[in-house]
Amino acid sequence: MNRKKDKIEYAIYYATKAHKNQKRKTEDINMIFHPFTVGMILQRNGCDEDVVAAGILHDVVEDTPYEFEDIEKEFGKKVRDYVYDASEPDKSLEWEDRKKHTIEQIKNAPLGSKLIVACDKISNLEDLEDCIELYGEEKAWGSLKRNKDKQRWYYTSVYESCINGVDENLPIFKRYKKVLKNLFNY
Repeated sequence: MNRKKDKIEYAIYYATKAHKNQKRKTEDINMIFHPFTVGMILQRNGCDEDVVAAGILHDVVEDTPYEFEDIEKEFGKKVRDYVYDASEPDKSLEWEDRKKHTIEQIKNAPLGSKLIVACDKISNLEDLEDCIELYGEEKAWGSLKRNKDKQRWYYTSVYESCINGVDENLPIFKRYKKVLKNLFNY
């Protein structure tokens, strides 16, 4: 890592560079909005700088040419491990296989990893709520790779894995559960 820069500020720089010219699936906004949102939720909830930096970087390996080794070289093993826990395996796998991996990966992961994944899902689902409000249910759900029932299965299963073995009353988990209730009556 460039020691002259704060770790979180450097993560913002690094992620911005990595996600240059990428757009979100559900809206015509820059991709970087999502990792920034994840990082801000984590920071506002008192997470340490490694968790916040990893939250900002959580999609870098999944969605750009960068590798886990690049993250470790720049940010250290702890941040790399958090990013690893929050990343899907081989993107060529079927959607269901990738999602099952995430559900299992996070079930016994450290709390920091669980918080990052929860904030990732919060950001995705709150963006989806905004899209439903702006464009209607059909267009919002239609922009995703699977229908509402499959999305319900995935997001509620991830929630259950996130709270496995930890305090489900942490504010991040309560916010996640609230958005699940809003979208899926969970």
